[in-house]
Amino acid sequence: MVVLASPAAAQTASQTFTIPSVTTSAPPKIDGTIDDPAWKNAAHVQLAWDFTFRRPAAEATDAYLLMDQKYLYVAFVAKQTEPIVATQHSNDQPLGADDVVRIYLWPAGDQGFEYGFVTNPVGARFQFSGENAAFSPVWDSAVKTTPDGWSATMRIPLNIMRGDGRKTWRVQFDRRIRNSNQVTEWAHAESQGGTDSSIYAGYLNGMTVSANSVRAKPRLNVYELGQYASAAAGGSTSRVGADLAVPITQTASLVATFHPDYSNVELDQQTISPSAFPRRFQEVRPFFTQGAGFYNNFNCNDCVDIGLYTPAIPTPTTGYAVEGTQGTYSFGAFSSLGVRRTDSAQAVTWRRPDRRAAILFQRQGVDMLGLHDVATFGQFQISNAHNFSVYTTLGQQTGTLVPHPGNGNYAEYGFNLYTPKSGIFGAYHEVGSEFGPVDTFSSFNDVKGPTVYAYREFDFGPKAFVQSLVLSHDFQLYHSHAGALNYFNYSSAISIQTRNKFYVELDLGSNYLNFGGVPGGFDNQDGLYISYGGNTSTPIIFSYYLGRFAAGYLHSITRSASFKVGPRGTLTLQANNTRDALDNGTLLQQWLERVSFGYQIAPGETFAIGVRKIIGTGPPFFGPGRFINGTNLSIALYKRIPHAEIYFAYGDPNQLQTRHDVILKLIQYLGADKGV
Repeated sequence: MVVLASPAAAQTASQTFTIPSVTTSAPPKIDGTIDDPAWKNAAHVQLAWDFTFRRPAAEATDAYLLMDQKYLYVAFVAKQTEPIVATQHSNDQPLGADDVVRIYLWPAGDQGFEYGFVTNPVGARFQFSGENAAFSPVWDSAVKTTPDGWSATMRIPLNIMRGDGRKTWRVQFDRRIRNSNQVTEWAHAESQGGTDSSIYAGYLNGMTVSANSVRAKPRLNVYELGQYASAAAGGSTSRVGADLAVPITQTASLVATFHPDYSNVELDQQTISPSAFPRRFQEVRPFFTQGAGFYNNFNCNDCVDIGLYTPAIPTPTTGYAVEGTQGTYSFGAFSSLGVRRTDSAQAVTWRRPDRRAAILFQRQGVDMLGLHDVATFGQFQISNAHNFSVYTTLGQQTGTLVPHPGNGNYAEYGFNLYTPKSGIFGAYHEVGSEFGPVDTFSSFNDVKGPTVYAYREFDFGPKAFVQSLVLSHDFQLYHSHAGALNYFNYSSAISIQTRNKFYVELDLGSNYLNFGGVPGGFDNQDGLYISYGGNTSTPIIFSYYLGRFAAGYLHSITRSASFKVGPRGTLTLQANNTRDALDNGTLLQQWLERVSFGYQIAPGETFAIGVRKIIGTGPPFFGPGRFINGTNLSIALYKRIPHAEIYFAYGDPNQLQTRHDVILKLIQYLGADKGV
């Protein structure tokens, strides 16, 4: 959902939440304290508002900011009566399970790229950027635990962020206390939907750094890979390739890839959770993560998937892209050249400075032997810039797969009515019977009908046993253009978050799906999900769902528990199973069992090993079930060194059976750092 912001709130922020840029000739020590005399002259703010519970913060937090011609220096002093939570010791990993302090920066204003820098109470660092999903530059932090809390200091290079030379940046500070779910912040407004929304951020005035300090550098990533593998795994090989990013303005870049390598061992995608829909995979390939933020920025409610799905694009031999921002515009375009196949996409977004209106356009296409496919989408958004917005999306697919042009149309008309703790989001969808672009994750077509999603959150405070309760309901009803029922969904949920780390969710509902011309099926899986420590690195999870699932009655159970092994190790045990009693008397059962161990050797070095077994026949929704008997062992070692990364892997956790290969890969970053 796109939430458009309030100019009135932004004006309030400009008057109340403004700090000067304070320069220093003597850089402060980055030692986790503010003992250095330089901090006495720093700009100082207090994180006095609790965003989660919409009240003054119960725990005091002070933030300090200094700068010179090369660096920003940031300090936090956090008072804390809650037990400190710090489980992550490795850098470049999300710190969602820990207490953290964060600074957000927008060097080109609220229309430019966002940069975030995060640290936890043991000094593990994480960072993110709207410019690149793989943003991972070198920067420094240090922390120190105190009798009444903890403190942190950061040193952030200016030349890892891209601005347009303006003297006023947007800036925000926040802090999360994991045990009580409090998120305290500096700049705030009644209508904000998150702490890092640029339109509600404060202002950092008087930025006078030289152009050379913030000028983006070219980046060349060169990788060398050696693989020793069995014939079944593709055999032994070696490869060399490169990814390139060259700035063409302060806020735009030319990107290219040559003989790319996508051998990274990524997330384990194998599961036995029943679903009638295809599974969506996360994109990890550098050429596509570089510009991911420029595509698919459409507002959609109960989305009938539109836009670009890059995992559907095969590995190219070469690729070229341009992307960036200019004033109120953002733009991206790429061409992925493969073996007898070319995939391409272009996107442009314009937003009014007050965010009351936006226009988006996107085109994507595939050309290969015997196939020409093009899909275009346009969206217009308008808002009262406070709590209401409407949008219209129109699209069309043409080419080989649409022999009847009128059947490739796409339309969606929607509205959003919301507050920070509640909302109702409705839409009317109409999708042609031949719509289904090759590079789009399209769940189903030939549907038209209304959808409505609504929720209400009740908060009871960080000291209450029940901290929050959320009620939600989703309604979807689609018919084909011939009038037949294609899909409906009526689902409700009640969730409770308690102070003692328990989370309970009750799900009730019913679904019907008729897909691809085959007989439809019902799914009314109702059940209970319970977790303890779900927001920590050692969660314990149990769920039990039962009900109709197409031509049977299905019981689905998940069990998972993670335990600390010393200060840096984590052991995870998992056992899931499904039991599907078909109407014809057949009983289908399937088990998944997994044991994994991860060890954070050092801030830039990790080790992981996992063993997983899946056996049995999964519950079918369309067609017969598939029997699986597979065991997979995988091992991974990762090390980050200055301007380089080293990967060692045995096997691949994405496979059902162990892949007998050993990979050793070195990536060198010449010029700018990774993702910069």
